[in-house]
Amino acid sequence: MLSLRLIIVCLILPLVVNAGNPEDYRFPREPGTTEDGFPLALSGVPITKTPVIANPGVKVKDYPEHYIPGRETLSDDEMRVTACGSGGPAPLRISQGAACFLVQLGNGDTFIFDIGPGTVGNLFALGVHPSELDKVFITHLHLDHIGSIFPLFDAMGWARNTPLQLWGSSGFTPELGIKAFANHVRQASEWHIQNKQNILPKGGMTIVANEFDYSKFSPENPRQLVYEENGVKIYAFPIVHALAGSVGYRLEWNDLTFVYVSDSQPSRFEAEQGKGADIFVNEVFPYAEEFAHYGRLPIESAEGVLEEHTTAEQLGNIFSIAKPRLGAGMHYTLDDELTDPLFERWSANYSGPLLLMQDLTTVNVTSEYIVVRQTKADLLAWPPPPKPPEEGVDMSKGVPTKAVTPDWLTETLLLNED
Repeated sequence: MLSLRLIIVCLILPLVVNAGNPEDYRFPREPGTTEDGFPLALSGVPITKTPVIANPGVKVKDYPEHYIPGRETLSDDEMRVTACGSGGPAPLRISQGAACFLVQLGNGDTFIFDIGPGTVGNLFALGVHPSELDKVFITHLHLDHIGSIFPLFDAMGWARNTPLQLWGSSGFTPELGIKAFANHVRQASEWHIQNKQNILPKGGMTIVANEFDYSKFSPENPRQLVYEENGVKIYAFPIVHALAGSVGYRLEWNDLTFVYVSDSQPSRFEAEQGKGADIFVNEVFPYAEEFAHYGRLPIESAEGVLEEHTTAEQLGNIFSIAKPRLGAGMHYTLDDELTDPLFERWSANYSGPLLLMQDLTTVNVTSEYIVVRQTKADLLAWPPPPKPPEEGVDMSKGVPTKAVTPDWLTETLLLNED
């Protein structure tokens, strides 16, 4: 038993001994490659053979080897996309949160796309104050895409005195839309909120659902403008996945475009919505046999799941139509045995630059170049100072709750005496 404990300490200690200093952080694995030359997962190198994509004759900015949150300022014309969750739907592991992408723009805006289980820690480690993580765009309501809504809602309530803003579809019926979902989250948090309302400003523990009407999509109206502010436009478009109400998003700003499709059965319509994207993030799924093995599922169940998802060959077809500057895959199970088969299948139908997302893969995008790196995050990071509250924001606390512990119990408290 002693030798086993010693082995565990030796494995874990290098990861945590310098947890407060991101420059000294050691990635879990030493750099190396698969047989086909792709970087190993969790080794500090992005899983791609094209980490730099540049226009001819362009001098690329000299970025550090790794992105360290809080150490780099985005230029006015730059976009940064970071995978806070690259895995799912199963198995969810400590190395991979489920679907979540953080998009930061040079104008100071910050957006979250999906908020799957295990992603909030990555969000908070990226040097963004929780008060700025208030715009969340949900593709659909599968739990592996919305499962971290409670810790995000809670943690933001400590630092933000404005509502958490959610965007999403109306669904096929009212109870299946984002508005009903937001109401249920708020109702399920009632015990927590009543406890906090006499301690914290009350504005932070509210949710606003910005619900767009799914029924308004049509061949004549293939996408809807659901957000427009500060020079940013975000469009929603329908995709084929599970129940009616599933969507993808297209963010346009400063002649840069980010397209995000989480889960889908591949379609030409979906591919057309991604045309001209600088970075197009789409799910990519292993074969049913592989998913059954790694997900510990019966093959019949894995085959049923795969029917509503996108294989590598199919995603290659989508990218061949959309022709993004960078095509990125997520939702894939990271394993050395699966990397080479993925890229072999992927590139059978597409020859452009490809990236397999892992947690904290960071992509800097300008009109002239794209640079892909892994993030070195402080595992004990504190959030940066918040911005001053806007003028007119109510900083008052809520009304103390009456649902207090009964006197007969509180009278037995063991209090410190002077």
